[in-house]
Amino acid sequence: MEIVALSWEHENALAEFVREFSASGETHIPAYLPDPDWSFQETVEGFAKQSRGEDLPEGWVPGTTRFLIHEERILGVSNLRHRLTEGLLQFGGHVGYSVRPSDRGKGHGTRLLEGAMELGREMSIDRLLVTCDPQNVASAKVIVKCGGVLENQFFHAPAGREVARYWIALTQRPLAADR
Repeated sequence: MEIVALSWEHENALAEFVREFSASGETHIPAYLPDPDWSFQETVEGFAKQSRGEDLPEGWVPGTTRFLIHEERILGVSNLRHRLTEGLLQFGGHVGYSVRPSDRGKGHGTRLLEGAMELGREMSIDRLLVTCDPQNVASAKVIVKCGGVLENQFFHAPAGREVARYWIALTQRPLAADR
């Protein structure tokens, strides 16, 4: 099992991944943000450009998208936004992730979030904001398991729903005895 950037050999796996969400009635895949009209090649190139901060749509920030893959099957996707805008500070945060419907409840969400945390450390981000719908108990458990501390929960009018905001520290602070 590995967390990798999308590449040419994943074309069929990606098509199957997207089809499964559609077949389950899920019209939106959190963390999977390509233009719906893009070809596979444009999707691969688009993710690479987004990671470099090139050709971003208005209001977007650079973000790195990675896929959890096992035996040539995509199990999930994560997106780490490199910085926050005022909007992302309220809704969306640094990290989005999704696990395909048939593979939920197997620890893959935790693996994806841990991978995003490692990437955040590599980018020298001190802490990550991760948000979820408070009704999404599975996601909240993943966030807490990865060290997330609930800051607040409120109704986000632009999204028309409640949002829970968690912070995950990425840098270790010295213990009192070590100071």
